[in-house]
Amino acid sequence: MAYLYLVLSSACSLTIAHLLKMTEVKGVRTLNTLTFNYLAAFIVALGIGLGEPNGDMLTGGHYLLAFCILVGAFFIGNFMVYGKSVHTNGVGVTIAAMRLSLLIPVIISILLYGEYLNLNKVLGIALVLGALLLLIPRKSGLRIGKINASWLLLITFLLSGFADASLKIYQEQFSSNIGELTFMGLVFIGAFIIGIIACMYRSGPIITRKELILGIGIGIPNLYSSVFLIYALNGISGAVAFPVVNTINVLGGTLLGLIIWDDNVSSKQWMGIAIATVAIILLVV
Repeated sequence: MAYLYLVLSSACSLTIAHLLKMTEVKGVRTLNTLTFNYLAAFIVALGIGLGEPNGDMLTGGHYLLAFCILVGAFFIGNFMVYGKSVHTNGVGVTIAAMRLSLLIPVIISILLYGEYLNLNKVLGIALVLGALLLLIPRKSGLRIGKINASWLLLITFLLSGFADASLKIYQEQFSSNIGELTFMGLVFIGAFIIGIIACMYRSGPIITRKELILGIGIGIPNLYSSVFLIYALNGISGAVAFPVVNTINVLGGTLLGLIIWDDNVSSKQWMGIAIATVAIILLVV
């Protein structure tokens, strides 16, 4: 069942990538769209999570609240950079760069929580990293303002890694205090508050009809991409879950870019896709 949750989490992530590409193509403002995506996700999480069993939220106290706000900042910051990179670097390449970030939660799972890896899984993780490195091309000519497009890939790597690692920390430290949907609801309302403050300092209306519709469309898969991943972490170790879901995202993102957005895939990237497929088999056996 845990692997089914990983597939569902990946499906949600690919839906988000597709919709973020649409925000750039349609010329809508990414920050405003993402801000209201978090409001939509919060409302859904709150509505569904009302009947969810929770422990004693007060036990976590200020640490839990501060943790949720910090995670919310990682989430909205990551999606801002992610949306720009999807537009400039392509869907498949950006997802590949993002999924290199599996190194961060895997290291945390092993070092902080003592998770065990057998030889197959160690080899699988090594192959995943090698595959993802092959999938990322050099984009030295593209720029966003004064920033080289390649830097967007590095920033996405860092922010995504810490965002994924936060789900593992929640599952280990706070899951007895607060349910998955309630936790994600708090994270999303924190991201919304940060986003709405940033929107107030920009010219133009806070939200347009097109941005609101896209925001709601992104909000639901955004919520469940994290919830399904947390469900999976309840059944398998983070050292296995993160490489598997990230590699599935890379394969799916490459296909999405090819079929829908006409992305170019080099021979080196096809080699990376083949190695990633072998890595998945090693990680799940």
